[in-house]
Amino acid sequence: MRRTETSTLAFLDVMACGLGAVILILVVLKQQAPIEAAPQPENSISTEQMQADLDRLQGELDELQAARAASQSDLQAQTDRVAKMTAAVEATSTDLAAASAETDALDQSINAATAELASQQQAVPPDAIDTRRTTQPQYLVGMKVTGKKIIILLDRSASMTARSLLQIVQYKAGPAAARRSAEKWLNAQNAVWWLTARAPAQSRLQIASFSDTTNFHTDNWVSATDSTALAALKAKMAPLVPEGSTNLQAAVEAAMKAGADSIYIITDGLPTAAPGGQRLFGLDGCGSKLFSRKQVTGKCRVSLFQRTVATATGKPVRISIVLMPLEGDPDAAPLFSKWALSKGGVMLSAAKDWP
Repeated sequence: MRRTETSTLAFLDVMACGLGAVILILVVLKQQAPIEAAPQPENSISTEQMQADLDRLQGELDELQAARAASQSDLQAQTDRVAKMTAAVEATSTDLAAASAETDALDQSINAATAELASQQQAVPPDAIDTRRTTQPQYLVGMKVTGKKIIILLDRSASMTARSLLQIVQYKAGPAAARRSAEKWLNAQNAVWWLTARAPAQSRLQIASFSDTTNFHTDNWVSATDSTALAALKAKMAPLVPEGSTNLQAAVEAAMKAGADSIYIITDGLPTAAPGGQRLFGLDGCGSKLFSRKQVTGKCRVSLFQRTVATATGKPVRISIVLMPLEGDPDAAPLFSKWALSKGGVMLSAAKDWP
């Protein structure tokens, strides 16, 4: 019997070959497949962006560092200013401490002076004039007050308000209160008390004022040391108003009649009127019956002065002059000086703010 041969091996071989061929084909296909390229453009753009960001950040960092350096510089400047201000405050504190110490010392001096003044005021009545002798200033100004019976004659004519003629006219047209408070008039009154304060302690005083007429402001002789009586006399003379002309002859005659051995005249120029309203006819420069003058000329004033000098010639009286400032009377100073010298006295030409 013929054996039948199987084809199993052949089939397997065919299958194996076919499978191998398929695998081979797959391998070949896989090797031939195109390789995908990496997205280089995207990676390149990202790198450029990163570089730009890096540059920007570097710039910001540089700006921050510059700002930090500027801040440190400002801080140092502020620190220096604070140090200077601190030093100034310390110096000011030192000065304030010194000033405070000086103020304390001044306060102590003021308190001491106040206490001394209070003690002096207790010793002298508040309404009295200080009559303590002050001899040295008499020699400094060139006038020494002497005499046992002293009469002070105060010129109260209109010109005693001011130095310039224009101001005198203005005062004459103004109210009496303005003339009463004029600086020159107040200085003239102060000259009266300057003389009384320097009168000898044993002397006796009378005070009179004159313009067209002469008025005594004391009923009797007053002791030079009687401060209460002199204070009352000062208050009595305070309301006087300078007005009118200057009748010097009548004032000198009244003082000599009262028995004065020393006369002190406070005036500002040569006389402008005669005693008792006498007419000036016949006096050199004063007009005549045919030609009268409404104004007293300088030549006429010299004539009036010479007649005043004649009334005191040969009389045992010392005459001194306090000449207040006045414009437009150049003959006054030399004539008064010569007269005072001839009568054993002196003439003091007062400054505008004396005494």
